[in-house]
Amino acid sequence: MAKDKVKLQTSVFPIAGMMCAVCAGAVEKTLKETPGVEEAQVNFAASTATVSWNSAMTSPEKLAERVNGAGYTMIVAPSAEEAIKKQEEEELALYRRMKRKVIAAWCLTLPLSVICMGNFHFPGASWVMCILALSVLVFCGMHFFIKGFRNLFAGVPSMESLVAVSTLVSFAFSFFNTLFPQFWETRSLSAGLYYEGAAMIVAFVLTGKMMELRARHSTGSALRALMGLAPDEALKKLPDGSVVKVAAAALLPGDIIVIRPGQRIPADGIVVSGTTSVDESMLTGESMPVEKQTGDSMTAGTLNGLGTVEIKAIKTGHDTELARIVRSVREAQGSKAPVQKLVDRISHIFVPAVIAVSILTFGVWALVAPGQLHIAVLAAVSVLVIACPCALGLATPTAIMVGIGRGARMGILVKDATALETLSKVDVICLDKTGTITEGKPEVLLEEGENFIDETGIFLALELKSEHPLAQAVAQRCRELGAVPAEVTDFRYTPGMGVTGNCDGTTYWVGNTDLAISLGAVIPDFISEAVDRWLKEGAGVVLAGNIEKALVAFKISDPIRPGAKESILKLKETGITPILLTGDRLQTARHIASMTGIDKVEAELRPDGKARYIEKLKKESRIVGMAGDGINDSEALALADVSIAMGTGSEIAIETAQLTLTKADIKDIPLAIGLSAKTRKIIRENLFWAFIYNVAGIPLAAGILYPFGGFMLNPMIASAAMAVSSVCVVANSLRLKTAKIQD
Repeated sequence: MAKDKVKLQTSVFPIAGMMCAVCAGAVEKTLKETPGVEEAQVNFAASTATVSWNSAMTSPEKLAERVNGAGYTMIVAPSAEEAIKKQEEEELALYRRMKRKVIAAWCLTLPLSVICMGNFHFPGASWVMCILALSVLVFCGMHFFIKGFRNLFAGVPSMESLVAVSTLVSFAFSFFNTLFPQFWETRSLSAGLYYEGAAMIVAFVLTGKMMELRARHSTGSALRALMGLAPDEALKKLPDGSVVKVAAAALLPGDIIVIRPGQRIPADGIVVSGTTSVDESMLTGESMPVEKQTGDSMTAGTLNGLGTVEIKAIKTGHDTELARIVRSVREAQGSKAPVQKLVDRISHIFVPAVIAVSILTFGVWALVAPGQLHIAVLAAVSVLVIACPCALGLATPTAIMVGIGRGARMGILVKDATALETLSKVDVICLDKTGTITEGKPEVLLEEGENFIDETGIFLALELKSEHPLAQAVAQRCRELGAVPAEVTDFRYTPGMGVTGNCDGTTYWVGNTDLAISLGAVIPDFISEAVDRWLKEGAGVVLAGNIEKALVAFKISDPIRPGAKESILKLKETGITPILLTGDRLQTARHIASMTGIDKVEAELRPDGKARYIEKLKKESRIVGMAGDGINDSEALALADVSIAMGTGSEIAIETAQLTLTKADIKDIPLAIGLSAKTRKIIRENLFWAFIYNVAGIPLAAGILYPFGGFMLNPMIASAAMAVSSVCVVANSLRLKTAKIQD
């Protein structure tokens, strides 16, 4: 047993070609039945399979062979990066094929429908319709027949199975009537043709599937963007002191790496020489650079500032913190509960039930009226046609499509349709601080000083040479005071303190109190008191002066977004608990929380800390929303039930999130929740009417009223009823365009 446990491996494999949650069930069943597989879980939303297998009994290649034999594509690659790339290529190719099929299907179906429904008669009309319908079924819908019947025979019938059976029977019945119209005419019945019904079913379902593919297509983009943070090359220092350029992938633990200004760190390591400041926003979400000196750690993917340092590599390649974040995002996307649209969830019962009712209908009529076989055929076909999945299949995607369009006009971009169904169920929402609650752009709010206006041009010149966000805020304030950059010489940057320079023979400086003390500059009491007060509020402070004393202190803070407090109040009123998650200091986080009405704060969190907190909430059976804008939020965004990115945030956060607020306005979060609630209401109405239609239509199609007045639902009427039900569902969904959204 212990030996087997050692050999047990678990990996996440991309799966291409899944069109619905039932497809995921078919892949999962195939994997579980493979010898050597201990556990398999397939996620339709993420298009992945998480498999635990005994390496002594099977291999990824054998697993892929079994999945490929079931009609899907399992991607096996030497690295996660390569697997994601191949999955992206497969899904893009599938989407393009599906798009071509949709265009072709409608180009063939529209003229067919005009001929059929317009009741046009001309020589050879029936054969023209037959060829048009056959073209749609063969060239556009063949995969429905292949997968539909495969799933049916495998014991996992899907909506594709019902599409395959209903369209095949409808076409076969019409083809029989085309060949032998006299069979019905001699019985005083018309030889009805239902070619357009078969073609319409394929065209409608293809359109819905294409919409789903487009919505799911961006899954790999966030991961590729994350992987792009790691540089491809690095400067390696050799034992003889020379420096050579090498591939970052070739670095090994123990190597000495030279990091120059503006370069990204290629490996996790420890500073062994030099001082600098590093932008660690991908880890903390905070824009303030972190000062680094000998003995401090540095993380792959972070951005070096103005200093040059040498680091000793500790973790390289797939072992770095950045690589762990990539794996975590990928696994988090795969760990979400599978997207089970209601129409897919009931298919295990609905599809076989409809087929059984159709067969039963034929059998009953064959026994009751053995001399009127045509009635049995008509009734059986009518059941399949009227129960076709058009209205049921359109109920969710049409409402989602209109909801997505309405959201786009409101500045809410929805990438994952599931988010619109889930957002209004959220009972706790975690909010990042910088860039979500706040603007993410530090600015000077106050300054304390006397007679410093003449020196603002010098301070501006010094700060323009620094890339520190606080320096940029001070420079902007100096411009507002009318300053013009002065001529400054002997510029020097001291990591962790600030900058100094010379103007007209006098030394000037801009930085913190440590810099002032090191230069021997006196800090007046009124400035010292202001600094202490501002620091207690969690604000940033920058001092500026000459060699003798500090002339001014600037209070710098990241302003809270307009409407943040009102938005938090609205969330509370709807029963949602807001929680502030941030990598910033606890003191600053609590100050921001008190200003906006947030009662719960979790501060000083790294990316994995945010992710663990989301997991903790989910284990408590909470439905969790997460709003953020930084790279450091990507793990938490991927784990949350619903993820929201601010439109001004990092590309990675936007790619990972299911919704993006293009105006980066926190007030749009309650609005998005209102849109979700309205969309869910429309979906429930659509499904209700679609089910009522089937509940009422199937018995009528089976001929339940025939004994009472001889009423028999003709397949053409059944086909028309099916079309009307679809129109009703679409019309109800269109109400979302103008419906009032309560925020």
